[in-house]
Amino acid sequence: MIGIDIVEISRLKALIKDRGFLDKVYTDEEIEYCGSAKSDHLKASRFANRFAAKEAIFKAVDKLDALYWKEIQILNEPSGKPVVTFSGKTKKVMQENKLNIELSLSHSRQFAVAAAMCVRG
Repeated sequence: MIGIDIVEISRLKALIKDRGFLDKVYTDEEIEYCGSAKSDHLKASRFANRFAAKEAIFKAVDKLDALYWKEIQILNEPSGKPVVTFSGKTKKVMQENKLNIELSLSHSRQFAVAAAMCVRG
């Protein structure tokens, strides 16, 4: 299955001012990485990319009742390639169903987009 999501960066720029929203959706490592951006726009685009990625993963896996926002973490390798890791119940569901995620992220000035492909194996 494939999932895709697009987010307006300006929408996330407003939402990330709410610590409750951040704590509900993002891991501590994601908050640290996104918050380390040198500009407010880059910070918002990083958060928007991760939000879009998690939404795309939800769509690709198609087990919405078994996945949790904070149990999906998207960080980057030194090369910039996004890496998805799972924890808790979400990790268990992914392992039991032998599911892996391939992920692509991109953004423009106004939008962040993510595509996730869920593969068995």
